[in-house]
Amino acid sequence: MKKLKDKVVVVTGASSGIGNALVVELAKAGAQVAFCDIKTLDKTINDIASCKVKSYHEIFDIANASDLKQFAENVIAHFGHVDVLINNAGIALGDITFEKVTEQDFEKITDINYYGVVKATQYFYHTLLSRPEAALVNISSTQGILALPYLVPYCTTKFAVRGFTDALRIEHKIRKIKHFTIHTVHPGAVATEISVNADYQGPRSKPFNEELQKGASPTHAAKKILNGIINNTPRIFISDGVFQDTLARLMPTSYHHVVSLIMKLKKVET
Repeated sequence: MKKLKDKVVVVTGASSGIGNALVVELAKAGAQVAFCDIKTLDKTINDIASCKVKSYHEIFDIANASDLKQFAENVIAHFGHVDVLINNAGIALGDITFEKVTEQDFEKITDINYYGVVKATQYFYHTLLSRPEAALVNISSTQGILALPYLVPYCTTKFAVRGFTDALRIEHKIRKIKHFTIHTVHPGAVATEISVNADYQGPRSKPFNEELQKGASPTHAAKKILNGIINNTPRIFISDGVFQDTLARLMPTSYHHVVSLIMKLKKVET
C-alpha cells in the first residue's frame, strides 16, 4: 500500500493502548477511521478531534457476533468501502494456572481474541477484496510464537490468530492476490494496561506488568504497524518480538530452560 492518506481504516479495541495509538496515528496521516471497543471511546474521539478527518465509532462487545456484523455493515454504509482492517481487540485472563481455568474463561478469551478476529475478517473481507489496494492486519503476540507459563489461554488464542493469518496470507499468494496484503503483528513488551485489566491477579501479575511498562510505547508500536502496512511487511515485530521469535526457532523444545532462568533471575514466583 503506497499511502494511508484518504484510506478508510477500521481499528478494533481502540479505547486505549495500541488501538488508541493506531487511530491517532492514522488520523494524523489523513486516513478516515472507524473504530470500536467495549469501553468508552471518549479519549480516542478527543485525541483525533483536531485532525479533522471523517470518522465513525461504536461501543459494543466484539464477542457478540451479531453486533460485530452490524458494525461492519454500518461502517461500509457510512464510508462506502473499507481499505484496511486492523484486528487489535484482545484481552488476557491474567496470572492463572491451567487447572484453575474454567470452561467459561476459555470461551470468553477465545470469543474475543480469536473468533473476534476471524469474524471481523469475514464481515469486511469482500469490501477489502474489492479495493484496488487493501490490507488486513491481525494483532497476535510474541506469545503466539513463544509460549509462556501461566498464560495458557492467552497463548492458545494468539497462536490461533497467527495460524489463521499466516494461512490466509499463503492462500492469497497461491491465488496471486497481490493487491490485498496480509500482516501478522507480534508485539513483545508494550506499555499497555492489558495485564492490569486482566480478570486474574496473582503473584506474577505485578512483575509481569512492570516488564510491560519497560517496553515500547503504544505510539511506537502503532507507527511500526503502519510502516509495516506501507512497506508490505508480512510479519511485524515490536519491542523484544524478534528475540522471542529467534529463541523459539533456535530452541523449539527447550526454551523453557531460558524462560525458567529469566524468571529466577527476576525473582518471579514459579
